[in-house]
Amino acid sequence: MIYVRPFKKEDYDAFVPIEPLTEPTDPEFVQAIEDSGLAVTGIRDGEVVGCGGVHPVEDIPEQGEMWLRLSESCQQYPLDTLRWLREGLKIIEEVYPFKQLNATIRCCFEKSVRMIEYLGFESTREVEVEGQKWFIYSKRVK
Repeated sequence: MIYVRPFKKEDYDAFVPIEPLTEPTDPEFVQAIEDSGLAVTGIRDGEVVGCGGVHPVEDIPEQGEMWLRLSESCQQYPLDTLRWLREGLKIIEEVYPFKQLNATIRCCFEKSVRMIEYLGFESTREVEVEGQKWFIYSKRVK
């Protein structure tokens, strides 16, 4: 079972993510995530297994951009992980005033594509940034 609590800045680098970033972590950015109150951390057996949340889109406050970092151990417990993500998404949809949620996924991460589609997001377009293809997914919130 995964226990969920509010995100703390030390959670961001508390594990090796499945999909590591190519750039070093910006401490000010991570502090802003904590300060926003729009992120949570998943804990299993006392260990951080993931964190994620939503950022309001600049100039379009009714839209939110989802983000997620999962540890490699989440692959060992896919049902717990999906349950945690589904419950977290439900909280975001019910509590925050977003009318649309978006997610951007690098094309080569097939598990992420399957997961976001399972959570009810639909592919809206593809973009290319610095020679890398990305998929844009969206979900309307009622």
